[in-house]
Amino acid sequence: MFKVVANIRTRYRWALIAIALLISTSASLMQYYFSVQKYDAKIINMAGKQRMLSQKIAWHSNELLLSATNISEHTKALKASVVSFKKTHNYLLSKNANGEYQYLTPKLIKLYTLAPHKLDSQVATYIQQAENLLYQQGQVDKRIFYVTEVEELLKQLDHAVNLFEEQAVQKLNWVSNLELLFWLMAMFLLLVELRFVFMPMEKEIGNALSKYQKQKEFAQQVSQNKEHFIARASHEFRTPLQGLITSIEELKVSDTQQSVKTQANYCALRLIAILDELQDLQALSTGKWVPQFKNENLLESCNKVLMAYEHACQQKGLKLVSCLDESLNCVCKLDHQRLQHTLTELISNAIKFTTEGEITVSAKLFNDELCVTVSDTGCGFSKEITDLEFDSFKQTNHFQGLRTGLTRVQYVVKALHGEITFKNNEANGALVSLHLPIIASKALPNPRKINDKLKCLVVEDNPLNTILLTRILSLLGLSYDCAENGKVACDMVSENQYDIVFMDLNMPVMDGFEAIKKIRSDLNKIMPIIVITANTSQNDIERAYKNGANLHIHKPISQQAIKDALNSISVASEIN
Repeated sequence: MFKVVANIRTRYRWALIAIALLISTSASLMQYYFSVQKYDAKIINMAGKQRMLSQKIAWHSNELLLSATNISEHTKALKASVVSFKKTHNYLLSKNANGEYQYLTPKLIKLYTLAPHKLDSQVATYIQQAENLLYQQGQVDKRIFYVTEVEELLKQLDHAVNLFEEQAVQKLNWVSNLELLFWLMAMFLLLVELRFVFMPMEKEIGNALSKYQKQKEFAQQVSQNKEHFIARASHEFRTPLQGLITSIEELKVSDTQQSVKTQANYCALRLIAILDELQDLQALSTGKWVPQFKNENLLESCNKVLMAYEHACQQKGLKLVSCLDESLNCVCKLDHQRLQHTLTELISNAIKFTTEGEITVSAKLFNDELCVTVSDTGCGFSKEITDLEFDSFKQTNHFQGLRTGLTRVQYVVKALHGEITFKNNEANGALVSLHLPIIASKALPNPRKINDKLKCLVVEDNPLNTILLTRILSLLGLSYDCAENGKVACDMVSENQYDIVFMDLNMPVMDGFEAIKKIRSDLNKIMPIIVITANTSQNDIERAYKNGANLHIHKPISQQAIKDALNSISVASEIN
């Protein structure tokens, strides 16, 4: 199969090259001859203009010779006509560096220079007599301006125009024949290509397609099963993880046990990161991932990552050097979570392959572009890296361990229209440079306070999730009611006034999708609806927004996530 395809590809390429050369040659020649036609048209126009100018010269000269009125006007017009007539005549008879006429054919040369016509001499005499009359420089031969003499000159000038036109027509006919020849050659090449390329290719590929169709369907089914499994597993894991994280945060432990609590919290967060990693990779590889842009402080986003790695560097005896420019201390619209993940992967690998020395992280804003470099004093790269490999088995050994994460880095950087480069330091170690376009603002956001007079409705069928969410609302000073499914929630919304609705999507009796749609369409309620769900399917999230949701938060949730959501829907006010 591959041998047949290779043979067809070779023949197809040669056919394309032949057609490309033919078309290019044809186009080049056509352009050349069309440009020549432009000059021919110009020359014909100038030759025709000579006839008109000769008549004007005769008329104005006769008026000056026979009439005593309007002498200045005729003199002015005669001067302009003589200058133009002389200039045009000299242009038509101009020669190149080799002394050859540029615009005259042999017939025209004969007309202009040889007996019996000697048109060049006639024109020179005509011009001379007109200048004598105009400038009073000598005796004027009035007969040269008589009708019979002028008619003879016009006849010769007209003959010259005809010869110029004949030359242009010959060139046009030649171009037309050349165009026909190229068309016939192109048709012949297309027939050859059809016979020896497309027909064999159609036959071979048709047989191959029927053979591999079942394999394609099988692969699609496997991909769908994988996507459904990842989505389902994520949904099932997030609910207990929500309870685990909240429970760990609520634990009251002694100072000696604080490290155990920190480790437990880290492990739980790591499980969530793994779920996010799997889902992101699936969405990125299928083209369904969409960046989540938020307005947050860029310096804080970077510092959160660096703080997390200070302990790891200390344990390995490395020095973590942070060079974050003050220009980062601004709010910018960016997918901050994905930026933090990218920095995490790059710093993790720098630490992994550095046994002694330091890790240096530098970042600054320049012309609406975030420039980040991560350098280390480790082993560096064994070869030049132009791009990260998507196939984890082909990745360079400098990235062993977290290959899936670094594949996500490449997808994310490309999706954000950024650029990432890899090279070795001049001394030793690796240097990774990241450039991302961003939308930055110089103003920092004012602190905001949640309005504690808001009344919320929590719609959740899982008791544990209800407890966790209501606990967060209580900490924020908000009052709330609870509903165990969408139907109960719609009844409560119709009977009571709520400022915000927190809506789960997957519930019995009536799910969140139907409940949102009913609240908007049937009950005509306009309060903000925030979706709280473990469902990370992009299609389901879009469906929720289409039905009328204002915002969504993925489980497990945190108090900060709820605060950010309330700020986003403008129910928080600035602190004066």
